[in-house]
Amino acid sequence: MNKISIALNAVLLIAVAVLFYLYFSLNSKLNPSTEGATEKGKTTPKLITDPSKLNNAKIAYINIDSLNAKYQFITDKSQEINKRQMALENTLNSMYGKFQQEVADLQQAAQAGLRSEAELRKEEERLQVKQQDIANKEKQLQALGEEVANTQANMLRSVSKFIEKYNDNKFDYILAYTSNNISSVLFAKSELEITNEIVDGLNKEYAETKATAKK
Repeated sequence: MNKISIALNAVLLIAVAVLFYLYFSLNSKLNPSTEGATEKGKTTPKLITDPSKLNNAKIAYINIDSLNAKYQFITDKSQEINKRQMALENTLNSMYGKFQQEVADLQQAAQAGLRSEAELRKEEERLQVKQQDIANKEKQLQALGEEVANTQANMLRSVSKFIEKYNDNKFDYILAYTSNNISSVLFAKSELEITNEIVDGLNKEYAETKATAKK
């Protein structure tokens, strides 16, 4: 798996980071503690472990698998990046193949004495230009990876902002649930799930943004 593919997978799973960030952010606000003080006066939040202290807590959770599957921004952005990635990789593979063949042909011609020294120099200069073209195309692929990282950061901010706006003091805790082993929720009642509300709101907001951009 190459770096771009890894980055693309990270985009598909960014919501996990979003919800874990929100979970620990909420904990730090709701459960401040001087226990475990860190540098510059910062403190390590103390998680509630006594169930009796949660009697009046309002808790909800979001299913990250569903969010990844239903949030249209993730679908659109993944398709866009995948299409651009494949185009760049196909172009690079073609350029690599032709360049390697032309280098081999030049070496063979030089060894056989089939070309003059002036012709060989001219061909070397031409291949140097092609090599630079390949390097430039590789930079475009690298830039796509950097764009994915920026997309992750932007989506983290936008989803965090949306959930904060959606919550508006409705819940004390909004947790993340996934089907894999990194879930922060080991058990959850189905009536506590708010995934659909979050997805509907995110998709509505995304659709409005797309419509505005087209004007």
